[in-house]
Amino acid sequence: MDAGDFFGAAGAQDSLKSAFLVGAMDKLGYDVVTLGEREFNFGQTFLLSNFKKTKIEVVSANLIYADNKKLFAKPYVVKKMCGARVAFFGLLGKDVRIRTLASERALEVLDPVATAKALIPEMRKKADILVLLSHIGLTEGQRLTLEAPGIDVMVFGHQPGLFREIVKTNGVINARSGERGQYIPGIHLVVEDGKIASYDGEMVALDDKVPADDEMNRTVDAFNDEMNRRFAAEPGPAVEPGATQTAPPASIAGDHFLGEKNCRRCHEAEYNMYSSQDHARAFATLTKNQRDSSPECLPCHVVGYGQPGGFASKQSTPDLVNVQCENCHGMGTKHPDHGAVNAAVVGPEVCLSCHTHEQNPNFDYEEALKHIVHWHP
Repeated sequence: MDAGDFFGAAGAQDSLKSAFLVGAMDKLGYDVVTLGEREFNFGQTFLLSNFKKTKIEVVSANLIYADNKKLFAKPYVVKKMCGARVAFFGLLGKDVRIRTLASERALEVLDPVATAKALIPEMRKKADILVLLSHIGLTEGQRLTLEAPGIDVMVFGHQPGLFREIVKTNGVINARSGERGQYIPGIHLVVEDGKIASYDGEMVALDDKVPADDEMNRTVDAFNDEMNRRFAAEPGPAVEPGATQTAPPASIAGDHFLGEKNCRRCHEAEYNMYSSQDHARAFATLTKNQRDSSPECLPCHVVGYGQPGGFASKQSTPDLVNVQCENCHGMGTKHPDHGAVNAAVVGPEVCLSCHTHEQNPNFDYEEALKHIVHWHP
């Protein structure tokens, strides 16, 4: 099961990866998922049609069409598991903003507490165990379990964070498994006379101690290789002989990325220092490993992936590959000379957005800083 936000953010690469992910989840044996805001990034038709090809049930109890107030998906499903009847239902938080394409019907999120209060008695008549796939955040989720009693297990989504142990709060067994699928919570329930008599469980880290599935690895590798071939074959923008693309198309309005060539005009010395460092060759790492079209890798190896005027592909935006000035100092159109105060100031939070604990568990900001100095004291 999954509590939402497993789709990508934007772009053709992300849409292909999201469709592939749904199929992979089906092969892995997922039974039920709820939806987060990211599942609507590519439209309602894309979302529904991809899940229609699978055996996975989609539940969302408080997401309705604004015009006729009908539910977008099933509110819950009941499954027989090891002799017990288990109801799975999903809830979205009121703060969630659902993207709606121009051709689509608007959606509305109902109050999750009121929805849960109305639904729990109905589910209790059909199931022994109630499992909430919660896409409403930690604080609101815990408040909900107080105001709408009757939930047995809650699986957190929506920036879930990580509990390294299975815990119980407000009488509800909680699982917060972090992001990126690096931990799998295993919850073991002992059910007697239709009630949970006891429980235990563990948070399993998918590290090198867990054997890889060779068939799934081959499937993933084949998909990534095909995606790289597909985008490598796309034609780039028309450029006059001897010219280079130095700026985004003029049609881009508002703040956007400009590329390092614009920065170099005034910061030649800093540019020369930067260009000798690993950040200036970050995209080559992806190319070497044939992952230069992989959406989960691109944001930390190019400029502004999925943002206005940002990287789209190595063919259409060749001047926005690598970690450049704007990755750390912000969009060029927000340069201090344009009125943005402290736009050039960089703190550790910028580095840690890519050098996460999962990617670089031993990352030391102060030590790393010594190796990327590209400014004059």
